[in-house]
Amino acid sequence: MNEAQGLSSAEAEVRLQVNGPNEVVPSHLESRLSELKRLLLDPMGIMLLGLGSIYAVLGHKTDAIILFLAYIPVTAVDVLLELKAHKALQALKKTLKVTAKVLRDGSVQTIPTRTIVTGDVIVFEEGQAIPADGIILEVHQLQVNEAAVTGESLPIDKEVSSEFFGGTVVLQGRGLGLVKSIGKATRFGKIASLLQETKSVKSPLQIKVNRIVNRMLLMAIVLAIVLFILEYARSRGFLASLVVALTFGMAAVPEEFPIVFTLYLSLGAWRLTKTGVLVKSLPSVETLGSVDVICTDKTGTLTEGRFQLEELRSVHSKLSQEELWLYALMACEEKPIDAMETAIYKKAEASVPHLKEWHLKWDNAFDPVGKNMSHVWVRSSDPSQMILAMKGAVEGVVDHCTLSTDERTELLSWVDALAGKGKRLLGLAIRKGSFDGNRSSDELGLEFAGILIFSDPVRTSAKGAIEACQTAGITIKMLTGDHPLTAHAVADETGITHRHDQIFTGNQLAKMSKETRWSAYLKGVIFSRVLPEQKHEMVQALQANGKVVAMTGDGINDAPALKLANIGISMGADATDVARSSAQIVLLKSDFDGIVKAVFEGRRIFSNLRRSFSYLISFHVPVVLLALVPPALGWGDLLLPIHIVLLELIVHPVSAFAFEALPVSDSHASRKLVSVRRLLEALLSGLLLSIGCLFLYRYFWMYSNQETARAVSLAGILMGNVAFVFVDSWPFQTRRFFITLGTLVSLTAGMLWVPFIAEVFHFGSISLPQVIFAICIGMLASVPCFLLRRRGRLHT
Repeated sequence: MNEAQGLSSAEAEVRLQVNGPNEVVPSHLESRLSELKRLLLDPMGIMLLGLGSIYAVLGHKTDAIILFLAYIPVTAVDVLLELKAHKALQALKKTLKVTAKVLRDGSVQTIPTRTIVTGDVIVFEEGQAIPADGIILEVHQLQVNEAAVTGESLPIDKEVSSEFFGGTVVLQGRGLGLVKSIGKATRFGKIASLLQETKSVKSPLQIKVNRIVNRMLLMAIVLAIVLFILEYARSRGFLASLVVALTFGMAAVPEEFPIVFTLYLSLGAWRLTKTGVLVKSLPSVETLGSVDVICTDKTGTLTEGRFQLEELRSVHSKLSQEELWLYALMACEEKPIDAMETAIYKKAEASVPHLKEWHLKWDNAFDPVGKNMSHVWVRSSDPSQMILAMKGAVEGVVDHCTLSTDERTELLSWVDALAGKGKRLLGLAIRKGSFDGNRSSDELGLEFAGILIFSDPVRTSAKGAIEACQTAGITIKMLTGDHPLTAHAVADETGITHRHDQIFTGNQLAKMSKETRWSAYLKGVIFSRVLPEQKHEMVQALQANGKVVAMTGDGINDAPALKLANIGISMGADATDVARSSAQIVLLKSDFDGIVKAVFEGRRIFSNLRRSFSYLISFHVPVVLLALVPPALGWGDLLLPIHIVLLELIVHPVSAFAFEALPVSDSHASRKLVSVRRLLEALLSGLLLSIGCLFLYRYFWMYSNQETARAVSLAGILMGNVAFVFVDSWPFQTRRFFITLGTLVSLTAGMLWVPFIAEVFHFGSISLPQVIFAICIGMLASVPCFLLRRRGRLHT
């Protein structure tokens, strides 16, 4: 077998079955045991088991059995919520596998990196993360960054027969490599670090939530100890006092907050995958809701990226049209690698048979400063005949040409006129003679031959997406390698708001002082011919002014800006591995509408988290106070452990179910999960419900008995919960709200009027007027909050 021809698909399949996939499979056993330990040691579950044991010792068998049995559903709710979040993350991870190009069955095929086997021939491309170890078979100016493996910070020039290593990155050039080692056998040893799958890291806000919960837990422990001492001092006995203290502890543990937080972010990330937006870490979902500046590419994002070559216009009277097309092909790669070169080949190849008479001698890679590239060709039949063909940005190509001032002015004014119509333009220049491979000297004294004129239609979805962004207060900044007038025309067509003094070129920026340049980054809307380091600096400037920045990119030069941005977005299926690994979000399709959908989904998630957290705060206030105040004041036990179990079984699914899928209430960004005003509102609602239920408890105990008083108070709490859900989901009363309403009303009716259930919950008999009274008290607690929101006096 000729190694350079690669394997057959059948042989590759056999090797895959024998040697296994090209991946390092991490052991999940340790993490699963850790998760099981965390769930089993959940404070709520431990207190339930402790209370059940105490009731058994005291001889209250029914209560003991109920608490032991309650451990299963209370823990199960947590497990189900965790599993839902875990499944969402696993579904997300499956979509983030990278691919590589190999030679199979005599042709180039794109396959998942995990299916690469020894004997495969990899096709190296710029920006590619090399997925295995092996030997170089063929190179053309191939340069690799091996810092991740060898620690060598300088790029390495590769030659035939030299080694390549998995985990390294192709910086420039192209070539072929024979795979010798895969997976665990590679020098890098763990390609999973390059795959950058969804990370289960904690975001800053998650850490803050967990810290607050831990502090509240510590406070609950202190208060529980104080309550135990008070009860014991009243001669209630050790075990009875311990029951009161543990009941309060169960009421005060705010375990729902981190669970709901993770669940909402996980489900949001999973929903985004359905629209072709892959989120690599949960903190990215959190940050999405705060984005207020989007720095976007033009080509393929705002436009279709489907280039049509309309014309090759000659500016050299001595060249025939056939010669022009020949030079246009010579300026392209031998195998077209982008949409513009593909369009050139499609138009020119059939009419230019003479290219086969030449072979490529030197390939000068794309120059990011001059934005051009050149090739030196030699005639096969006569090596003394050589041609250099260059194409690229017209201004960059003109700098290498011999033109008079008048010729240059006339040419650039012609270019401005075409660019003003939204056309994408490339200059074409040539020189015949002898060349020595020294790029700086070879590219001097060229003749400007013609202009390649392309059209690239604007995406139909772009205008609506941009309008939605600007309405929501999101600033759009267009970054493009195109002519500034081309960018200006596209901005006009898509509706990007801008003035003429908000258009800057990379050359203009380079001539400014740092202070002036940073001001331009803040002021500007359209940035043309910008360099990678200018993109990076733009992100720095915006962030220094308090902006949350989303930056798009797809090339290796975009990686620094993507890494620095609050949200780096890798665009399209053709994005380089380096761009994907640097970004936090991967778009499978280069479409601006996808970016906007992701940002607004982030805002929806954040909005619904605020609703859920507001509900949880309102809910916990009466539960804590009703478990603390009556025994502390010597009023007996209003809430027993069985009641805390009931309320926990209500709050977990309600906080996870009732708000998660609501529409966004405010399309503008907010960086506070719970504002001070919203916190005060939630506390006020909870406090009013607490006062109302304490009144019901004392009033009905004075005129009836403790069991009836407890029943009326619990009815007030449950109806107050309905009011909390209504207010926190307002103005969107969806089907989920009515399901919650029906469930809570049915549950309340069953507990109050089904004798054996009422007996289990230690309820006395209760009349319909008493229930109506409890409902009114429960509902009235949320009226002030509702009126404040309705009047718009409270920011949500």
